[in-house]
Amino acid sequence: MKQYLVEEFGEQIIGYGGFKEWPLLSPDLTPMDNVLSRYLKQQVYATPPSTFLDLQPRITDAFANVTPAMLHRVQREVQARVQM
Repeated sequence: MKQYLVEEFGEQIIGYGGFKEWPLLSPDLTPMDNVLSRYLKQQVYATPPSTFLDLQPRITDAFANVTPAMLHRVQREVQARVQM
């Protein structure tokens, strides 16, 4: 997987273990971004993908499984932090 990305994008890879490190809880990301990012990664990589093409349906399915209840929970958590 990484070999393909390196061939395709060179040293423009940003991520954990990539050429350009990206902080886990980056300050330029919202709490919603952080929560969705963690959830999507857990869903997509629950088992290692066998091919690069295997990722697209996994990503699509993971986004399709995001529920309004999940988004509302994050919203409530953000509101609680703001009121502290």
